Amino acid sequence: MRALVLLLLLAVTPAQRDQPRTYLLSIGGIPLNDAESIESFSFDTWGVEFREVCHIPDGWRIKAGSSLTPNGELSGEGSQGVTWFNQSNPKELHNFVLVTLYDRVQREDIRTQSSDDNALIPAIFKGYAIISTDDGDRKVALSYKNVTLKPARQCRAS
Repeated sequence: MRALVLLLLLAVTPAQRDQPRTYLLSIGGIPLNDAESIESFSFDTWGVEFREVCHIPDGWRIKAGSSLTPNGELSGEGSQGVTWFNQSNPKELHNFVLVTLYDRVQREDIRTQSSDDNALIPAIFKGYAIISTDDGDRKVALSYKNVTLKPARQCRAS
């Protein structure tokens, strides 16, 4: 009897992945040295539904979207050196995109057991930033650690 009750409870209790949650997304924690600037960033996403770009930093182009599959992209590029960010946590990238997630943040790629040896479920946020230095550009890896999600229902008024 207890097993039947447990099965019924599991059947009617929604799983966490069935409960979408909407967040304001921020980007930060990008490692910079003195006299360096963030020229651009790009994230491949998995399972992120983009609702709205809340604001676009002056002199930047922002691309946010996904296909009919779970994969998507969030990227941005400054138009010239004066528009690039010289701070690790630029305020212009705080709470700038409204997203919905249907599951918890998957931090790493997960290999799946299937007939396809290369099958994997990608991390939710994986990308890079291009950093301008005195010696040229360098590329740094970005991950979920560079993304902050704050529960919200809509973009905030500026």
